[in-house]
Amino acid sequence: MRTFLATLVGLVAAFMVMMAIELLGHKLFPLPFEMNVENAGEIEKNIPLIPLATYISVIVAHGLGLLVGLLIAMVIDKDTPYPVYLIGTFLLIGTIVNLFSFPHPVWFAIADVGVMLTIGVPLIFKAHKRSQN
Repeated sequence: MRTFLATLVGLVAAFMVMMAIELLGHKLFPLPFEMNVENAGEIEKNIPLIPLATYISVIVAHGLGLLVGLLIAMVIDKDTPYPVYLIGTFLLIGTIVNLFSFPHPVWFAIADVGVMLTIGVPLIFKAHKRSQN
């Protein structure tokens, strides 16, 4: 039960942090144009016009969301690394699916996945090592 709770609470916390930071980023760095997010063609056409700060706020949101989610899961379930494995895998797959959903700049894709791996892999190893003791 603790493993399920750690996974659920960690995922919810990760998504809440990501949403809050992305919302803040969009408020601080608004798009300089109106865009219908339900029109894939319009999104593709406007990708090059999105400000750098907006992209960076999204990368920060993904990294901090992952960090918070994994740390909360590690606090709730100290006995098994499975919540950390599940949350890390789920968020990495979500990031990759998002990157393939519509074109992103190559630098953004590399940075976003890189941040996710830089934060996730050490915490996964830490959770695994802790469960071995």
